[in-house]
Amino acid sequence: MHETTAYQRVLALINFDGSDEKIARKALLLARMNRAQLLFLHLVEMEAALDGGFPASSPQTEAAALETAARYRLDFLAAQVGADEAECVACCAPIRQAFRQQLHAWGPDLVVSAHDHAFLNGAHDVLILGCNRQSRDGGLIARLMAWVSSSFQPAVL
Repeated sequence: MHETTAYQRVLALINFDGSDEKIARKALLLARMNRAQLLFLHLVEMEAALDGGFPASSPQTEAAALETAARYRLDFLAAQVGADEAECVACCAPIRQAFRQQLHAWGPDLVVSAHDHAFLNGAHDVLILGCNRQSRDGGLIARLMAWVSSSFQPAVL
């Protein structure tokens, strides 16, 4: 019989793209089931070209402000889902670099994400909870099953 080891550290990659509550709740559930530590992580990639540069401040000041704002949102999310034990971290750097730094610093056993990013690979398990576009209108599988069941009604004798 194959034995599974319990997770010690669960990292939830929070994107603030509508999937954040789903990711937070699943990561919280898994962390509590395993009596593991929980980290909510948001990666902020600063792009000066998108907002016209860094007027009246340095890139470091802007990064610190973005990280502080993201931590407030993470704290609010943690309170909303009842994850008071979650550590909330926001990193403003190139996303791949920031994620690798957090992996090295925190060493999670499991990463929970809404998207399958190439940088998620590592010496940890990854759980992708992607949102299917079709699920908004009832789900493709659910509609297919409904069609199949309505098309093949048993004959009444």
